[in-house]
Amino acid sequence: MSKPLDMVVQRLRSDGSLKAWSLIITFFGDSIVPRGGNVSAGTVQTVLDKMGIGAGAVRTAFSRLASDGWVERQKSGRLSYYQLTEEGVSPFAKASLRIYSPVQVLSTDQSHWALCLAEDKNALQDLAIADAVMLPNRSILLVESNSESLSMLRKRGMLCVVGQCDEIPEWVVDYLCPSDWAQQLKVLQSTFDSHAAKPPKDPLVALVVRTLLVHQWRRLLLRYPPLPAQLKGDSLVLENQCREFIGQLYHQLSAPAELWLSEHGSAINGSLPAARLSRSYRFTERYTEVETHKS
Repeated sequence: MSKPLDMVVQRLRSDGSLKAWSLIITFFGDSIVPRGGNVSAGTVQTVLDKMGIGAGAVRTAFSRLASDGWVERQKSGRLSYYQLTEEGVSPFAKASLRIYSPVQVLSTDQSHWALCLAEDKNALQDLAIADAVMLPNRSILLVESNSESLSMLRKRGMLCVVGQCDEIPEWVVDYLCPSDWAQQLKVLQSTFDSHAAKPPKDPLVALVVRTLLVHQWRRLLLRYPPLPAQLKGDSLVLENQCREFIGQLYHQLSAPAELWLSEHGSAINGSLPAARLSRSYRFTERYTEVETHKS
């Protein structure tokens, strides 16, 4: 293991970030799904071994993911191959729109949002609204006021008060974008500073670093709800700086990482197929357009 990678792994291991099952999901979503979705257990083991995760832990993680319906296994002789189920693909696909999107820009138009109050928290238990966020007492939702969700919530008898982003109470903003968000962004960037200063030339190391980079970024993003730029205040600048840093490092790592996957990765039908789409559009303004129109 290279010294910079060893330092990253030690830091992430110390804060409990290196869970085998979660890393497998990240690796599948970032590297394998674009290449057909099927990969050998041996390929996954080689990558996770560089993170200090042994074969026993990988087998246990795959067993857990399979029993939970996240992956399915195929056998060919003595070898095992895995792919994500639809249930496994869906969470990463949804998260991808946040992971790989470009920096956020403040709109010149004032965003209108709504605070919606239910009669009791039980009325919210069966709601699954992409643009809604639960607030502390779990009886209030914050949604875009021009969305279909707002109409649906009103039909359910909820009290919906529409206003502009700058009229939302400070406690709501603090809850949605807490002060530790900025600190977490700084920690993430400092973790990978050495690789940004000198990107690894070894293709396998580049793939491992890229996987860890996406993994940590994904974990951090999913701790906090998606918000419009207008609600992020001063933290928006720091978030955009971190996103630019991640995007630049991701693209520096991708050429050697993809080379390793092409030359050493295997699937049930042989070598991993080429990626359906170039990764060059990730973290750029074209990302949403490409994701929306891809087949």
